[in-house]
Amino acid sequence: MEEDKTSSPLSTALVLDVSTANVQVGIAKENGWRKIVETSNSPMDGVFQSVAQLFEELELGIKEIDSIFFCAGPGSTLGLRLTLAFVKTVQWECENKFALYSYNALDLASQMVKPYPDFVQAPFRMGWRIVRSSSNQHPIGKKEIFESEEALKKFPSSLHLQDPRRKITSIDPDNILEYRLNKMNGLSDLIKISEPKEELEIYSPRPPEFKKWVPEIKFLSPDS
Repeated sequence: MEEDKTSSPLSTALVLDVSTANVQVGIAKENGWRKIVETSNSPMDGVFQSVAQLFEELELGIKEIDSIFFCAGPGSTLGLRLTLAFVKTVQWECENKFALYSYNALDLASQMVKPYPDFVQAPFRMGWRIVRSSSNQHPIGKKEIFESEEALKKFPSSLHLQDPRRKITSIDPDNILEYRLNKMNGLSDLIKISEPKEELEIYSPRPPEFKKWVPEIKFLSPDS
């Protein structure tokens, strides 16, 4: 449903989130949304098609946007990289005349539920999970990488982002978050978890490198 533009200095904020199986794009107001478009189409086509649909229905031109908020991950690597490709296209078209912000999917997810969750997890590379924790309900939480088995065992009260690749049967379905932009109150929620960016990059931390202990074996000589 269309609504009046926000009175915020960021009056036409384009939000791009392709971290999950669905492509989600929208124009955020200070409180709420002018419109959100969501599709299950492949990110290869879905990003550009969804933005085109969004702008057509709102009768906007791409040069009217004054800011872009994009999800940097964790999530679908293909979706995240296609998002950056789209932003680069807009930067070229608009001659970089807009503000750029990025946010982490785990921080966004933590704002979607009440009471505020202590831990939120997301699948990362094969065999690893990212765990977000926060003290004093800080909007941008601490993220750590654990082996999947350890993450699930060490933080049993976690809420979880859906893994689009496979279903982990040990996770209670009630603890899986429904990740939807329409659960956020527009810019008033997004600003809290976003950071200004000059360079385009996806969230891709390195898993910790553990050096496995190997017992020293000493061979005795025949004369010992």
